[in-house]
Amino acid sequence: MLPLTNCAFNKNGDKFITGSYDRTCKVWDTISGKELITLEGHKNVVYTMAFNVPFGDKIVTGSFDRTAKLWDSNTGDLISTFGGHQMEIVCLSFEPTGFLVATGSMDGTAKIWDVESGTEMFTLSGHSAEIVSLHFNSDGDSILTGSFDNTAKIWDVSTGQCLHTLKGHTSELSCTQFDFTGEYCVTGSIDKTAKLWDVGSGNCIETFKGHTDEVLDACFNSTGNKLVTASADGTA
Repeated sequence: MLPLTNCAFNKNGDKFITGSYDRTCKVWDTISGKELITLEGHKNVVYTMAFNVPFGDKIVTGSFDRTAKLWDSNTGDLISTFGGHQMEIVCLSFEPTGFLVATGSMDGTAKIWDVESGTEMFTLSGHSAEIVSLHFNSDGDSILTGSFDNTAKIWDVSTGQCLHTLKGHTSELSCTQFDFTGEYCVTGSIDKTAKLWDVGSGNCIETFKGHTDEVLDACFNSTGNKLVTASADGTA
C-alpha cells in the first residue's frame, strides 16, 4: 500500500484516474468505485496524469522516471513513450484539441509533443529552476508555465518561443492558470500572494494579499470574474 500522488476526471465524470508511488496509473469507475484498468510500464512514481478532455479516449502519465506515456484509456494499451527530460516530470497537459501534449520537469524545461507521431516538437527553455505548473489556454495557442525561479512564462505553442516572463513574486511559484478567455492568468506563490496578469502585455494587474502562509493553489470560475486561492494557512 503506497501513497497516491494525483488524480483527474474525464469530462463527464464517469471515470477518474489515479497515480501512485507503486509506479502505476489506475482507471476507475466513479459510480461503482470499481477498478477498470491498470496502466503499467513506468519505472518510478507516476506523479501526474490527464485525460484528453473532452474526448476521453487517451490518457497521458508523467513519472519520476523522466518519461511521459500515452495510453488508450479504453484498452490500457501503450501508444507512445515521450523521453528526453533530464529529471522528474511533475506537470503535464493536453492541448484542448488533443493533438498536442506538454510536459513540465524538474530539469527546468517544458516540452511539447505531437500525439499522433509521438515526437517532440519543441523544448521550452528559459526557466532557471524547476517547472511545477503548466497549462494550455482554451485556444491551445499559448502555454503558461510556473517555476521555482519565482517567475511564470507565456509561450507561443506554434514556435516554442517565450512571449512574456511574468516577474514580481518574491518566492517560488506553486500554481498557474489561464482564465477561460485566455486574456488573463493567475499565479500563486510561496510568498503568500497571488497575482493577476494581462496575458497580452505580460503586466501585473493586481496582487492579492491576505494569506498568512504559502498560496498553494488558485483557480478561476467558469466566467473568469472570480478566482479562489487556497493556502497553507488553512483558508481559501
